Amino acid sequence: MDWQLVQDPSLLSSLNWTISSLQPSDISPASDSHLSPDMQTVQTVVLGTVIPAAVVVFTLCWDFLNSIRLPKFVYKIVQFLRSPFMNFLHLEDLEEEPGDLRVPPPWKSRLLAALSCLEAVRLAALFAYDEAVGAELAERVQAAVGFIAWSYAFLRTLSRPPITPPYLLILFYMTQMLVAVADLYALFTAESNNFGLTVAALLRLVLPTFLAWLAGTYPLDARLPAKNVATGSDIPSNALAMPEDGATLWSWCTFSFVEPLFKIANERTLNEPDVWSLSPYFTHKNLFNKHPTHSLLRFLLVSNSLDLILDVALEMWGAFVGFVPPYALQRILSALADQTPESRRTAYLFTFIMFLANLSFAQVDLNQRWYTRRCYERTRGQLFCALHYKALRRRDVSGKTSVGEDAKDEENESADLGKIVNLMQGDAYAVAQRFWEFSGLFSSPVRLTVAMIFLYQILGWSSFAGVAVILLAYVLNYPLAKYNVYITRKSWTARDRRMNLVNELFQNIRFLKFYGWGMLETRWTGRVRESREDELRWRVKENIVSTAISFIWVWIPSATALSCFLCYTMIAHQKLTVSKAFTSVALFSQLQEPMTRLPQQVFALLHAYVSMQRIEQFLKEPEVPDWACSLKSSGQTISDEGKIGFENASFEWDIAPKSDTPSRFTLGPLDILFPKGKMTLVSGATGSGKSALLAALLGEMHCTSGSVILNKLGHQVAYCAQNPWLEHATIRDNIVFASKFGYDEARYNAVIEACALTRDLEIFEAGDLTEIGEKGITLSGGQRARIALARALYSQATCILLDDPLAAVDMHTAQHIVKNVLAGDLARDRTIILVTHHISLCLPVAAYLVELQSGRVIRQGSIEDLRKQDLLQKVVDAEDIIEDATGGQETQAEPVLVPGDDGKGTLKKKGANGKLIDAEARAEGRVALSTYWRYFRAAGFFSWFLIIILMVLLRAINIGNQFYLARWGEAYENTQESIDFPPFWTLPNPNNNVTPWLLIYLYISLAGAFSVLAFIAVGYYSSLQASRSLFSAMLTSLAGAPTRFYDITPVGRILNRFTSDINCVDYALLNSVRAAMGGVLNFVASIGVIVYVVPTFAPFAAFIAWLYIRLAPSYVQASRDLRRLESISLSPAFAGFDELLRGLPHVRAFAMESRYQNGFYRKVDKFQSFDHVYWLVANWLMWRYDCLGSVIVFLATVFALRSGVHDGLAALVIVQAGIFAEASRQLVRVLAQLELDANSVERIVEYLEVPQEAPAETAIKPPAYWPSSTNGELAFENLVVKYAADLPDVLHSLSFTVRPAEKVGIVGRTGSGKSTLALSLLRIVEASGGRILIDGIDISTLGLDDLRTRVTIISQDVSLFTGTIRSNLDPFNEHTDEECWEVLERCHLTPILNAASNGHKQNGTGSRPALDMPISQSGSLSAGERQLVAMARALLRRSNVVIMDEATSQIDTELDDQIQRTIREEFRGSIVITIAHRLRTVLDYDRILVLGKGEILEFDTPKALLNQQGGVFRDMCKASADWPMLQQLAESYDS
Repeated sequence: MDWQLVQDPSLLSSLNWTISSLQPSDISPASDSHLSPDMQTVQTVVLGTVIPAAVVVFTLCWDFLNSIRLPKFVYKIVQFLRSPFMNFLHLEDLEEEPGDLRVPPPWKSRLLAALSCLEAVRLAALFAYDEAVGAELAERVQAAVGFIAWSYAFLRTLSRPPITPPYLLILFYMTQMLVAVADLYALFTAESNNFGLTVAALLRLVLPTFLAWLAGTYPLDARLPAKNVATGSDIPSNALAMPEDGATLWSWCTFSFVEPLFKIANERTLNEPDVWSLSPYFTHKNLFNKHPTHSLLRFLLVSNSLDLILDVALEMWGAFVGFVPPYALQRILSALADQTPESRRTAYLFTFIMFLANLSFAQVDLNQRWYTRRCYERTRGQLFCALHYKALRRRDVSGKTSVGEDAKDEENESADLGKIVNLMQGDAYAVAQRFWEFSGLFSSPVRLTVAMIFLYQILGWSSFAGVAVILLAYVLNYPLAKYNVYITRKSWTARDRRMNLVNELFQNIRFLKFYGWGMLETRWTGRVRESREDELRWRVKENIVSTAISFIWVWIPSATALSCFLCYTMIAHQKLTVSKAFTSVALFSQLQEPMTRLPQQVFALLHAYVSMQRIEQFLKEPEVPDWACSLKSSGQTISDEGKIGFENASFEWDIAPKSDTPSRFTLGPLDILFPKGKMTLVSGATGSGKSALLAALLGEMHCTSGSVILNKLGHQVAYCAQNPWLEHATIRDNIVFASKFGYDEARYNAVIEACALTRDLEIFEAGDLTEIGEKGITLSGGQRARIALARALYSQATCILLDDPLAAVDMHTAQHIVKNVLAGDLARDRTIILVTHHISLCLPVAAYLVELQSGRVIRQGSIEDLRKQDLLQKVVDAEDIIEDATGGQETQAEPVLVPGDDGKGTLKKKGANGKLIDAEARAEGRVALSTYWRYFRAAGFFSWFLIIILMVLLRAINIGNQFYLARWGEAYENTQESIDFPPFWTLPNPNNNVTPWLLIYLYISLAGAFSVLAFIAVGYYSSLQASRSLFSAMLTSLAGAPTRFYDITPVGRILNRFTSDINCVDYALLNSVRAAMGGVLNFVASIGVIVYVVPTFAPFAAFIAWLYIRLAPSYVQASRDLRRLESISLSPAFAGFDELLRGLPHVRAFAMESRYQNGFYRKVDKFQSFDHVYWLVANWLMWRYDCLGSVIVFLATVFALRSGVHDGLAALVIVQAGIFAEASRQLVRVLAQLELDANSVERIVEYLEVPQEAPAETAIKPPAYWPSSTNGELAFENLVVKYAADLPDVLHSLSFTVRPAEKVGIVGRTGSGKSTLALSLLRIVEASGGRILIDGIDISTLGLDDLRTRVTIISQDVSLFTGTIRSNLDPFNEHTDEECWEVLERCHLTPILNAASNGHKQNGTGSRPALDMPISQSGSLSAGERQLVAMARALLRRSNVVIMDEATSQIDTELDDQIQRTIREEFRGSIVITIAHRLRTVLDYDRILVLGKGEILEFDTPKALLNQQGGVFRDMCKASADWPMLQQLAESYDS
């Protein structure tokens, strides 16, 4: 330190935080005028005294208020006022056990106290010295205040050592830092600087800076929300929670806590185990435990109140302080116009102020982004959970369907899967987005007001011309806004319709392939394309409106500038100087954002309102009764003493609010009390209401009167449906089904044996760990039924409801099940209600019987009572099935398209782990250039060529406009009459004639406006073309994929491609591509302009650019992997949702709703963890880029000032520096975002390359009459079939011939190859050797649609579509109503239709509308009725080759006999191949083919086979108790 400090006491006094002690000799006259006495007083009194004193007084008051006990009413008022400012979740709200209290090391508080004490002692000494030497009063007061302040800081730290950041102390330390910085600035601007004083001021800066840093190292929360919160030293893992919960203040302010993730990302690809799990404050279960009890919107606002308030507060900082840079720009440019040292110092001062303002934006934006993102994630998650929670309680009203021309208000239809997925993927996001951008609605008016006031200060009344232009823009915008809301509603409806069709297409893809309805443009994919085109037509309208709106708001800044400049120069006759011009343009640019944002916010709010209405409408849909859903009845006490039954109860299907459609079926009135601990049989003809009775008992039907007696709480009920529902999980998981027993091996093995599953599990390589595909596609019908039965039996339920499980198995298995399940120990003391046609088989173990007819009970009573009344035999005679044995034959005993059917009954083998569904593929590394090429090719190369040309033109116009303004402003200082404006014009001096200058500005602005218009329009066109092309290509590719692809690919994964990925291509990708190209162009152009004007800045620009690039790789690699993980984590959530919706009655029956809700929480938690970490990483990068951007603007301005350029060029450099900083900040982010959005194209392209079936059509076209009913022979020649090249043969050189119009039955044991033979006829599985000839044509030479539309298969698993009876029979309107009625009558469906017709007649609509009776994919019809509809559909096709695969397994005996007669009559000229389940069904056939191990064992007439001693078929029949009857039947058929 200079010796002068020791010699001159007044210099020692300068250590008192101010520059008031500087002697006149230390400050030059210029400096003295710059730092006026008033300024010295401000620094001494305000900075040195008032502010520290105010902070200390506030701290004292705060501590005092926290130490006193408030009266209760005051406390309640305070709590009420504080509630919006409190976090939504607290530690006590969390399910997780919180971590231990974190006590910081004692040395931290001791060091804070010691240094505060040291500073207090120094100030006490200084105060004593000032008193001794008689220093000025201000200096003595300042020293005294400082002593008191630091003393309190010492005592406060000593008495209450902090465990979290002491925010008030940090504020105090920062005020001391501010005083020191002010002293340094004054010293640096003094012309004769004193080195000793500078060092002293720097030392005074060090202490509060160090103390503030030390105080900021305390953790934000004293107690962690969980014990597994990650720390900085932990390797990132999903076993650890987010590290933000354990962050210190400074790591929070810089987001440095995410940096451990970069180490892994730089070394390798991030995988799921590498990413932290969500904080307990973010997990959806904790969030939704406070689920809404009132309005959903109110709940969202209350739960996010703190985030919304902080969002608005931080946004207001930007709204007000955001005008500091334009003001600083004005002061800088004004100072440059006056070439004096004082002006230069003013310019440097405002350069520094602008730098501080920009730095503050970096910190404010970081915090605002985190809080708004938390608000967004929480809102989205709450909506997801609310929708899922509602789905678990919602009643199925999907049978209420609007059809045809008379469809009423499609928006109000009850939601199906497609619409629900759209609600989650679209509407929930739209509503959450409004919460993310909530503050814009409040800040935009503030920004507009402040900007207009500022403009008035600069341009005077001329600024009101800009107000007029803005008002005109709003007037023009209003009708566009109204029309936009209308378009949005229609667009969402069209999107719902498209998703419904896509969902139905892929849910029923196997059936559509069987019927040849999938591929042809006139078929189902044509319907999807038509719905997509309808959606795109609305999108075109939306784009036109958006283009008009964008054009208005993009041109508004130029229009306002032009109008204001016109008035200012031509009417007010004022000079448009450089400072006024560029400041005005900067303000007009700042006006553009709120002007554009405000209407966008209003539109988006209206769109979100539409979405919220759609969500609210779904949440208001009817629900099952409270007792029928464990989510609604939990905690209720039901005193029923174990009773089960109905009390005068009536039920209806398909009733929905405001529905005019009459119910097609009424059940009841029912007055039944089922005997407790006994078995009850429910019998009746097909369509009599047996399945409906069980559904009513479970609460799945709408109860119109009376009541149901059933207690489902405590998992007391189990249910096995007619169409078994199984999870996509292992066989063991399906059977155990989260039972309270867990996996009890002894009980489990007993259930497996009782349900005859032992042999089935033996043939699976992975045993009971074999994974079941979606809808149980990898199992036979009998296996599915027995696994569902095992699930019910294994459960702890005291009441078991069984819906005809014996229909899917042969007699031997049925007898085994009756003996070991229904009469076994596992059924003891359990109430069993069994719907069955096997009455005589089950009578010995039954205690009660209920017989139904047309929905009413015609007989009920105990078995003994009915026998005594001679009524029992009547029931048996009417309903009983006379079964026969098929030696283990089961319905569809082979899985569809599952390799491994090698004759030993082995099913699909995927290794010992039994895995079937592969994990979703995830690309690694950069998105391939071929992906971008595919997108640009889909959009059209010429479109993108135009876009690039327009972008370059727009940038050139922008830079030219700024150069022009600079020359215009400088021209006022020119005294010449004319001014050369190379290379085009010579213009008059604007002091004499400003009109040409205004006209040129008008031309430039118009050129920019119309370039923008063209740019937006071409961009929308290219995006539309790309989305249309990619959607169509993916649809075609997936529709042409073999069925094997759907075995291993969940439908939810496919739906995810058609929702989130297509939505990204529809909307986000275009903006990303344009932003990336624009960022590159802005970066190059702005740096070029800066270096051109200030060449000396080039090295610094290069260094800062290197810093940008240095930070980028870690972010790009981590964000890319996180986005890909997020993409693939979405699919399981929606795949599980699809599965859940199909199995809701089962889930509710087992009272497993909480299990599925918790499972959904976990899936969404996983998805959101990747999303959350991605935004943490993005915030980490953006904060650093914002800080670097502030440095760039600061340095560029300093270089411009030091280089001595004219004020016009200096203005240009400052503006371009801002553009360069923004471009640099955005470039890496938008390039990374482009790669992330291109990941959607990558995922779509993945599905463009799936394996394909043979073409739908070939050059070889069969004749119209093919196959002929008279000469159409079916020949198999050495047919060899295998499911894959590396798997063994399933069928071994089969050769046989079926004559024209011959009826052939196929029988054989499980795994013999029966279904494979049927599938090979349709080329679902291709022959690997030999060939199949139909009417002389090798089917391998035909197109698949030509083949499949001429060959009809009727399988046990029936696919129906949401629509009407008619649309299911004839979806493409190829037949008349009379033809449809005829086949319905032939299939004995007229009783059902007559009942519906009566309902319509009551409404005065006549008798025929029964064909338009609405039905749904599930629930509207019983299993037997569904099979009848499928039979009618097949009859309508009138094919000459028909395959029947257990087509009547769910139909009662009498109706089955009638259907068999119909088949014989209707198909008498057709080849009929029947895979037999009931031997009596095929005993009247021409011949029977017996298969075994993929080979032909026997092939002859039934009589010949029955008379063949030692024959396989004879042995199968002899195993039946009905052998004599079968022999007699064969003789009678033969005769």
